[in-house]
Amino acid sequence: MAKIVWKQLGPGDLAAFREYLGGLPETDRPLYGLLGVKAWWWTRLGGSARPLVILVRGQRVVLYQRAFWGRRAVSRREYGVADLQRVSVRRGPLLESSRLFFADGFSIRVGSLPRHQSQPVEQFLREGAAALDPGRLTPGQLTNTCLACEAMGLSTRPAEQAAQPAAQEPSGS
Repeated sequence: MAKIVWKQLGPGDLAAFREYLGGLPETDRPLYGLLGVKAWWWTRLGGSARPLVILVRGQRVVLYQRAFWGRRAVSRREYGVADLQRVSVRRGPLLESSRLFFADGFSIRVGSLPRHQSQPVEQFLREGAAALDPGRLTPGQLTNTCLACEAMGLSTRPAEQAAQPAAQEPSGS
């Protein structure tokens, strides 16, 4: 089986992120995030792809598309969790893509996802919010949620840790 080649949080960071998510109020808590690219015809012709973040946060599903260069927001849409009707997943040997369908007829496909990243969203439609419990997520799924939160500018650490400057490595000459 192929290993995930994307960024992977270490065990200490994963435990800290799980604990941080558990301490947030349910209305603001990011439950799960997908970080991929928006698949469209220009990409298939060799053009650049736009990063796409889908974040289930509280009772909302936030769709956030960024520019490839400059990382500025291009579009942002929000739906209620109840508006998410179904999810269709195409699994390939290394990557997968998901299409999310909403009640108003809008659908969006997010591609270039590491394998098994869409599984919690599929389970969410069957089981509810319990499927997105941080304790049930694999390290890769939790890492993807953390990266999706960071891409949207959300804090991924407790306030006291975020306020401290990062330790610099000593420079050896």
